[in-house]
Amino acid sequence: MIRFFNLDFQQLEVMSTLRPKYTFLLVLTFCLSINLNGKTDRYRLVIRDNPATSMVVGWQQVSGLDAKLYYGTEDFGQNWKDYPHSQAADKTIEYKGMNNHFVRLKGLKPQTHYYFVIRDSEGVSQRFRFETLPNKPSQKLSIVAGGDARGSGIGNQAIDPRIKTNSMVAKIQPHLVLFGGDFTLRDSDGQWQAWFDDWQHSFTKDGKITPLVPARGNHEDSDEVLVNLFDISSAKGYYNLTLGGKLAQIYTLNTLISIEGDQTDWLNKELKKNEGKQTWRIVQYHQPMFPHHERKKLRPDIYNNWAGLFYQYHVNLVVECDAHVVKSTWPMKPSKDPSADHGMVRADEDGTIYVGEGTWALTRSKIKAYSWTRGIDSFLQFRWMIVGPESLEVRTVKIEESQGCEPVSPENRFSLPKGVVLWEPGNFTLTLNSD
Repeated sequence: MIRFFNLDFQQLEVMSTLRPKYTFLLVLTFCLSINLNGKTDRYRLVIRDNPATSMVVGWQQVSGLDAKLYYGTEDFGQNWKDYPHSQAADKTIEYKGMNNHFVRLKGLKPQTHYYFVIRDSEGVSQRFRFETLPNKPSQKLSIVAGGDARGSGIGNQAIDPRIKTNSMVAKIQPHLVLFGGDFTLRDSDGQWQAWFDDWQHSFTKDGKITPLVPARGNHEDSDEVLVNLFDISSAKGYYNLTLGGKLAQIYTLNTLISIEGDQTDWLNKELKKNEGKQTWRIVQYHQPMFPHHERKKLRPDIYNNWAGLFYQYHVNLVVECDAHVVKSTWPMKPSKDPSADHGMVRADEDGTIYVGEGTWALTRSKIKAYSWTRGIDSFLQFRWMIVGPESLEVRTVKIEESQGCEPVSPENRFSLPKGVVLWEPGNFTLTLNSD
């Protein structure tokens, strides 16, 4: 591949005073310094399988050939030859104006830091790192959950609120992010490229990347978007993951396809199969069952097919998005009692708590509450969950007010760092009961 470089006039003037062989060496050194880094960008990590022993590493291959990922448990910086393992992409696809590459790493060690670089015919990327999850239910997990990172305009530019929220991910350093859909406004090539550019702000200064568990929103035009840009395992956009051995089961559902039928049959089968096997059961999807925004429509199809299953199989927490408001409910269950509000009643002992609804980068003001609504507001936020063997703590981080906070301590990633501001109605702790 031929590449052209531009030297400025001052450099050319200096070179003209040197003897030919020194001029040649100077030009060669200049070109090699430019060619140090490979032409890759828009990096992402995705959880596709067991997050204790596997990880998907994705990126855009801008140019260059024969790209490989070099990795290991020791940090060798950009010295790719020193990493003990290498792997070429398992999947490549031209999509949304990007040449997307995905390496599916397997056989990893649980609760271990891995370091990696990507090398191609043009050079080596910067060094990144990630962390596999623990594989024991006795170990706590830190999880961020939220969604709706799109802007309100049609441009392809960076979105400042989105960058602020992404930057908070870098400070919280969770084990993973549950992302509930609506990444962009128009699902266009340029907007997706801008989204990935903004996502790089979620990386720590030393290159640590947090993996995603994505769900489809109504601003994703098709199910294939998540398959082609995040390499999720399900062509229909619904799937489940086991975290921490038997600590938690995460169900990602798709409210943009039929609720009744195959999807509900699958959910029923999976919940029944896993009944009593995990300490905590968490569900994420995009469009809420009962939106807390005045202009959003109710979803009776979700209520009729899923609310009963959530209660029957003791789903502890449901994360919804889409409405661009902030809500937390009391634990609740479906009921035909005349006192029920929209078919739901408060059930503190064994009900399901619903939180949401979006506001990663865009908020709305026309909010409404139900009798079982615990708190409602409108501001940029995400949920920060501490999932442990005895309790599940849910914190609501106010993004704007927390911008000046300190990063979490690596020695204690579960404690609140100085400067984090929480929304009080959105904070609660579930404790393990006898079921």
